[in-house]
Amino acid sequence: MTPEPGYRANGPRRILHLWLPGLAIERLERKPGARPAAIVHTVRGRRTIIAACPQALAAGVTPGRPPGDAQALVPELCVIPADPPGQRATLDSLADRCARWSPMVAADPPADGAGDGAGDGGLWLDVTGCAHLFGGETAMCRDIAARFAERGWTVRLALADTPGAAWAVARFAQRRIALIAPGSQRAAIGPLPVAALRLPAATVEGLEKVGLRRVDTLCGIARAPLATRFGPAVTRRLDQALGAAPEPIFPRPPASPHRVRLSLPEPVSTPDSVGAVVRRLLERMVMRMRRADLGVRRLELVFHRVDGSVKRFAVGTSRPGRDADALYRLLAEHLDRLDPGFGIETATLEAVIAEPFNARVPDFSGRTHGIGLHDLHDRIANRLGTGAVRRAVPHESHLPERAESRAPAVPAGWPADTPGPDGARPLRLLNPPEPVAAVALLPDHPPVRFRWRGIDIRVVRSAGPERLAPEWWRGAGRTATRDYFRVEDGDGRRYWLFREGLAERGETPAWHLHGLFA
Repeated sequence: MTPEPGYRANGPRRILHLWLPGLAIERLERKPGARPAAIVHTVRGRRTIIAACPQALAAGVTPGRPPGDAQALVPELCVIPADPPGQRATLDSLADRCARWSPMVAADPPADGAGDGAGDGGLWLDVTGCAHLFGGETAMCRDIAARFAERGWTVRLALADTPGAAWAVARFAQRRIALIAPGSQRAAIGPLPVAALRLPAATVEGLEKVGLRRVDTLCGIARAPLATRFGPAVTRRLDQALGAAPEPIFPRPPASPHRVRLSLPEPVSTPDSVGAVVRRLLERMVMRMRRADLGVRRLELVFHRVDGSVKRFAVGTSRPGRDADALYRLLAEHLDRLDPGFGIETATLEAVIAEPFNARVPDFSGRTHGIGLHDLHDRIANRLGTGAVRRAVPHESHLPERAESRAPAVPAGWPADTPGPDGARPLRLLNPPEPVAAVALLPDHPPVRFRWRGIDIRVVRSAGPERLAPEWWRGAGRTATRDYFRVEDGDGRRYWLFREGLAERGETPAWHLHGLFA
């Protein structure tokens, strides 16, 4: 695309403010022919209308009215309580959609009070160096306004060198799209009321009482007397809007050091083309992980569709990995359910959790290549949900029945490799251990035969003992020492038994079967 005249790659900072004056009411899904509606916010026991639908506005129901007066004008008016958390969540969702135009998007949440502004909201976009990708600033602003209008949003846009000037012009200049040329923010905000400087209501009232009603009247007054009488906020906001003082914006979410992005020249919608896009993103992500000597634990894939909507998919792994094929298999489970709409034009892939990489990943045979057990339960967990697949994780106890607990197979932030108990442990433990009658030579010999569930079992091979001392600090419970043996019968079945109690201490030993080996 050809840059518009005046474009400079290293030009001034350019901030776009997008104002949604009807955020509170337009976020609600209203059916055609529905009753007129208004949003009511209650602060300190006072109920005030903060937003109304076009039908109610046409009938005279304006923000700031008490709901009783509004219902006298429109008896069929539907009064809906305000939902500030819902408004902020909607604003955050819209901020995600704006990532197509700039990676730095910050939310300007609705006001907390019940007066004017409590039913609106806005977004800041730092579009410095981005406009030429969309045909210039004018074309970009028109594209943003058109896409929001298609989704039913009323918006006003302003583009300036400073966040303060963009905010003021968007909300007080009565223009749908306003572009302030670099360096001309003083002329743009001069005719606006002092409320355009984002000052507290009490400060605005005080300025108006002494005749300071417009921004340009403040520009000719010395800063020190102005700050002394009306507080430092007046001079600070004025300097920020004019560019004489810095004002950062804080984008959400913060830029991830492990995020790759792909903007497509033409929208894609077929499964093969979408899969090719994901593979390209994975190749870039794997290269980044290799350079940082990291592995992926949780991936988030985001598709930006042509209609402005956003589709998100997330997968997790039980240990750090950077095998592009294995990661693609996890994402492919979600791609089968993807609705691309009229096409996908931008895709991003982010490693939400990344940890140091351990290259030795054994497979089922013990070799360090091939598809291993971790890859298998990653695929199962991402298909059925992490809550449906559990794994054993070590617990701070040397007693077998307390030495492990059950946790999700792919927990967020769980350590990749945690040392387990020493020695061989059976896959199946009996809870509680079942008593058996055993014949053995004392003091520390393995059993030669034992009777379990009415069946006599003769031992042909054995190993042990493995002595485990009691957890004396617990106080209650068993306090005797255990000697564990691994034994095998004539048919190859293996058992895990222990003898509890030491005869040399005058204790009566008792035998128990605690587990079965596969």
